[in-house]
Amino acid sequence: MNQGSVRVAVVARGAVARSGLAAMLEEAAHVKQTTVFRPDEFTTASPEDAVQLLILSCDVLVLWCVNGAGEGEDAWAAELAEVVRRNGVRVLLVLPGAEVRRAASGEVVPCDGILDQDALTSEGLDEALRNPAEGVWPAPVPAGQTVAAPRSVRPARGAAGPRTRFPRRQLTERESRVLELLVEGLSNRQIGQALEVSEHVAKRTVALVLAKLDCPNRTQAAAVALREGLVGTGLGEALGA
Repeated sequence: MNQGSVRVAVVARGAVARSGLAAMLEEAAHVKQTTVFRPDEFTTASPEDAVQLLILSCDVLVLWCVNGAGEGEDAWAAELAEVVRRNGVRVLLVLPGAEVRRAASGEVVPCDGILDQDALTSEGLDEALRNPAEGVWPAPVPAGQTVAAPRSVRPARGAAGPRTRFPRRQLTERESRVLELLVEGLSNRQIGQALEVSEHVAKRTVALVLAKLDCPNRTQAAAVALREGLVGTGLGEALGA
């Protein structure tokens, strides 16, 4: 497990891009943890849970796009980037070389830095992520290197403001039910069966609950739930709490 201080989320349209960026981040010394999302998680009718989970899970969003302006199939990218930046998450945009050159003089998805995917290396990505949690971000570098600073971006309203925090008790009805099942010791598959949802949906909801409770694992989440009365008292007594 990496010993770095930066939590990174990856959102990329292609499976190859997602796996490639995740592999690079595994080698990055400054990265503490990596979470991977698919764009379709943010283009559903109700993407709020996925957006909240992303914001809670990372300090930096590495966003891979084919179109730097966030147009066409990448139209979701501009809105997602603006929302997460309003909540204190830095955005690092990964673009094809031709889009990097175009972005230097035109409108681009809201971001704090741009990487050229054609020249991207594990070392370059690691350097780009160096100390962003402390407010340090790569300065403009000479042409031909990996990192570029965008000259023109769509301004993110209130991007410098405090990150949104979600109170421990601010759980939806489904999340509360998931917490109860989690305390009972059910697996993600069993939780999905109980709620009549897929195992993937159950896994994402469990992760969101853990994030809202500020707990690194299910055991601590169960302890918090019992200690703070977030589940029924009868269940707590049954478990010897």
